[in-house]
Amino acid sequence: WSGDAAFVALDQINFVNLLAPPPAVGSAVQKEETALLLTLQKERTPAMEAFAQADAERNVFRFADAVGADFTAAKLPRTAAFFVLVKENADALIGPAKKHWDRPRPYASTPEITPCVPKPGNASYPSGHSTFGTVDSIILANMLPEKAAQIYERAEAYRFNREIGGVHYPSDVAAGRIAGTVIVAFMQQSPAFQEAYGAARAELRQVLGLPQ
Repeated sequence: WSGDAAFVALDQINFVNLLAPPPAVGSAVQKEETALLLTLQKERTPAMEAFAQADAERNVFRFADAVGADFTAAKLPRTAAFFVLVKENADALIGPAKKHWDRPRPYASTPEITPCVPKPGNASYPSGHSTFGTVDSIILANMLPEKAAQIYERAEAYRFNREIGGVHYPSDVAAGRIAGTVIVAFMQQSPAFQEAYGAARAELRQVLGLPQ
């Protein structure tokens, strides 16, 4: 069972047709975005850098601070496996758009930008981390409506950490948020998704001691 098209086939969504192109290199918008990133770089504290570095990991269990201490892969094997498939499918769906626009990373266009997180080896737009954080937060919030506010707040911080880290422009992050929302909307139409989601949701709510 390949994660690439586990729930949504790759020809079902064409993000090149759905997303606006990224701001052009040298454009006024890109200059504004660069200025913002340089300000963030100047103002970030060691604690902010450490948080951004930790959030460089694309793992649903980064949401543990919003969900609870029992939200671990060891306690939730079915949930962990489900979210791996979700991640692989989402990555495959945005891959063609990243390649199509091939937007250079902020530090590639502006040498003064020095990332405090690992430099990714692919293009900047849309943000894969932002897409990932959005997809996982929507699914988690549907599983745990009692914790939806905290989950969405955590997703906002996760996305913003890509700007703090110096590896994404705000427009990359905004596009990832749109892409992630679209991906979940398509996933929810998939019987395979609904089956896997139902099993993961039941496991998660049982481990957290919440009613089914």
